[in-house]
Amino acid sequence: MTVQHHKLQRMVFCALLAALCYVATRVIQIPSPMSGYVNLGDSLVLLSGWMLGPWWGFCAAGIGSMLADVLSGYAYYAPATFLIKGVMALLAAVLFPALCKLLRHGLPARIGSAVICEGVMVLGYFAYAALILGNGLGAAASIPGNLVQGVFGVAVGCVLAAVLSKTPLL
Repeated sequence: MTVQHHKLQRMVFCALLAALCYVATRVIQIPSPMSGYVNLGDSLVLLSGWMLGPWWGFCAAGIGSMLADVLSGYAYYAPATFLIKGVMALLAAVLFPALCKLLRHGLPARIGSAVICEGVMVLGYFAYAALILGNGLGAAASIPGNLVQGVFGVAVGCVLAAVLSKTPLL
């Protein structure tokens, strides 16, 4: 495989995963108390990092998730979503191999990296709503919904990764 072919393949997978992040975020939206919503997009955010690596994963997760906010009427969350979801994918890509070395097994390492990433998501949205949107401590009302989203993201992301690990994709 040539270098150009490899780059093109990465770009195509990045675009595909960005689209899947968007779709997974838009398909199921359960409104939360802080003008946001719970969704299944986090599973694809994690998968973006695990499949594409830190930088391509950041782009796919950040762009796809941000577009879901913009096109769902939550554009005021778009800057935070781009950064938070991008960082989640970046961390998933970096933490998983490090935890594999430490734990010597793939599933606990994948779960561990996913849980840490979801913690970043919960704290990131809390900080954004509290500081940037001006909700102060009232932003804590979004934490339960984000925790539910995180649990589903970890579970579905790990199941998808287990299925894809049987293919050359992961």
